[in-house]
Amino acid sequence: MLSPLYTDIGSTSDDDDVTDDSWMSSLCCDNASVNASNSSGPESSLDPGGDERCMWFHFVVNTLLIGALCIFGLFGNTLSLFVLERDRRNRVAVFLLQSLATADNLCLCVAFIELSVIYGLLPVVGRGDLQVATAPYLIKYMNPVGTTVQSCAIWITVLLAVNRYIAVCRPFVASRWLRMRRTRLQVRST
Repeated sequence: MLSPLYTDIGSTSDDDDVTDDSWMSSLCCDNASVNASNSSGPESSLDPGGDERCMWFHFVVNTLLIGALCIFGLFGNTLSLFVLERDRRNRVAVFLLQSLATADNLCLCVAFIELSVIYGLLPVVGRGDLQVATAPYLIKYMNPVGTTVQSCAIWITVLLAVNRYIAVCRPFVASRWLRMRRTRLQVRST
């Protein structure tokens, strides 16, 4: 008999309570939690391929998809840093764009290490023990660093938007407001 969470509202007999939970087992990696709620019949045995499917799903999403996005992002941001280095006309906007590219690169590095390597690649190569050993350090150190860098990137984007608003919509006060010293102080305060 299923737990009250999985029963149909209108069913009254025990034969109606048997439902197909394959959709649920495909969503979550812990098949034991799904099967533990079922009766102790033959359908309550664990799916032997469930953990392997979940591991390969994490590998494809975390390592291949997110890893490729991180590498392309790192390449694009680094390229924009070199291109912006040659622009000498608008130093304040160039400085803000370079700061944003740097913050994005740091955020991408943290995401690549944590998601692609630790959560995606290590279980596939059989180093789940290393993943378990590094999990407390990831939670304690990497997650706050990643969140801080992401917040910095967001606030630098806001600074850039305000900077461009002042430069385009208020050009007469732009020379007083948009100074390099003030902009460096604003970026450091983020």
